[in-house]
Amino acid sequence: MPDRPALTDLQRQWEALQIEHPQLDPVAALVLLALRQSGAPGDGSVSTALMSRRLGLEHALIRRAAAELETGGWVSAQPVGGASPALRLILTPTC
Repeated sequence: MPDRPALTDLQRQWEALQIEHPQLDPVAALVLLALRQSGAPGDGSVSTALMSRRLGLEHALIRRAAAELETGGWVSAQPVGGASPALRLILTPTC
């Protein structure tokens, strides 16, 4: 469980992102922040399945948010492969 200061900081960042980009769905903003903070090794990508588990949200909500972020140019999304419905999310250079 994240500590209180980390949660408070995340909430402040989320609120600032919502003010700066009010067109973003709240879940999409949360996914974007989580992706920015993931510090993923290697290619810097995170799967939507892992994001779903980390945030405690249904995978379908994460996929919907990923689609919005991809349409807006925030991320690129690629299939993880195999029979998995998960996508690999990669922040775009402009993000």
